[in-house]
Amino acid sequence: MSKANLKLQVVFEFEIDAPDALLQHDHVSLCRKLGETLGPLVLQGMPKVTSTQLAKVGATLIGHHCHLDAKNLSRPLIDRAAMIAAAPHLTNKELDDLAHQLAGKTPEDPAQLQRLLRRNALALVNEYRLVPCQIEGALNSGGTFTDITVDATLNLTNGSVMVDEAHRQSHLRQGSGVVTLVAADGAVRITGNCEGHTLSGPVINVSVADIAKSRDALIQLWQAGN
Repeated sequence: MSKANLKLQVVFEFEIDAPDALLQHDHVSLCRKLGETLGPLVLQGMPKVTSTQLAKVGATLIGHHCHLDAKNLSRPLIDRAAMIAAAPHLTNKELDDLAHQLAGKTPEDPAQLQRLLRRNALALVNEYRLVPCQIEGALNSGGTFTDITVDATLNLTNGSVMVDEAHRQSHLRQGSGVVTLVAADGAVRITGNCEGHTLSGPVINVSVADIAKSRDALIQLWQAGN
């Protein structure tokens, strides 16, 4: 079998006036219903016609992939800022998926909306999403404090910070707002807390809300490393 040496993508976007019965489906069932409706005539017809036309220039269709998606425009959009505030660890595509999933199902109360978004975002993606950073704080040496910068890693999913192994014995000044997290070549600076020390090192965290304020730079940093 020949090996493909060219990739062709042809995209159509259809705007549809759909009946209410079709609009009642959630995103998953809507896509399934539309796929069943289009059926082999459309989903298999396009590759067949394409193969025939390509043969005219001596090209052979080796394989194909079909991706079907749909957006229910009749349902109110979820405020993007609210979604990022609740789930700054999600990529743009995952935020879109979350919006599709919850379209038409969100409460009006802002606090309830944030809880719903956060809960469903973690159900969607709950893995550690780590980015390199540095922690600026004060080293506690018998009651004497000396400025120190330590290498660390920030988990975008929950705001926890893990210092590198070389600094796990460092005892930093404890308290709220006593450390500063620096990332993305200084483009991100977030005030954080040091809540104590364990065998794994200083217990440091920053708030999800503060991560959300620098979300674009942090997500780009994470995507660059993955």
